[in-house]
Amino acid sequence: MNAIATRSPNATTPQRLLNVVRLHVANPFPTLVAPWLITFVIFGLNLAVWNIVAQAAGGVENLDADAFQYNGGILWIVVFMMVVGVQAMSLTFPFALGFAVTRRDFFWGSALYFVLLTVLYSTGLTALAWLERATDGWGIGGAFFQPFGALEESLNVVWFLFFAAMLLFFFVGAAVSAVWVRWRANGLYVFFIALAALIVGGLWVVGQLDAWAQIGEFFSTTSATAIAAWTLPVTAVSAIVGYLLLRRATSKG
Repeated sequence: MNAIATRSPNATTPQRLLNVVRLHVANPFPTLVAPWLITFVIFGLNLAVWNIVAQAAGGVENLDADAFQYNGGILWIVVFMMVVGVQAMSLTFPFALGFAVTRRDFFWGSALYFVLLTVLYSTGLTALAWLERATDGWGIGGAFFQPFGALEESLNVVWFLFFAAMLLFFFVGAAVSAVWVRWRANGLYVFFIALAALIVGGLWVVGQLDAWAQIGEFFSTTSATAIAAWTLPVTAVSAIVGYLLLRRATSKG
């Protein structure tokens, strides 16, 4: 007897996920153009300041070797990925429902878009980090695309650091925005109060245990790759929570 496999009309398929991705790129400027433009503007301003400082000092040789190597300017784009995650849930979600996209397809299609964006930006920023190294820090020993000591790491590690950080901010932003979509303002009030209580409670526990030295030792002795890897479970939990919240959400409060 031959068994004929049937698929539910609402089953998630690769095509449905790609359709959601197309919804996100219908207006490519916010996610594919603006971040690069702002990044290069910030980089240009940093480069200008570095050159002004070097000239005022009478040359780069009169400055410390690492004078321009601890710069956090590029981290703006990591935080911006949270904004993208928030916008995807709060703005694109009602629009997608109008096209009869299921909540499941929308969330996992958005998740696919987040991963694709993360790979794109991590690869692009790592390529710029390589160029930064090849030009000896743009000729003045700068490290804009390798923040906070990443200059000592391999380019593979630099890529992974960007990848893990961006993915975390994407899904945390999506989860927080899913709270808004599900319960609106009241949900956010409860969420942020609970988050503040959790942070304060955690700091109190650390203080009571006098564990600040151990925490400092952990971060000083643990590799950047290992610390970044520890964010992946948090990213996965954020994705699951965001999905569970969105599956019961409506397009209106």
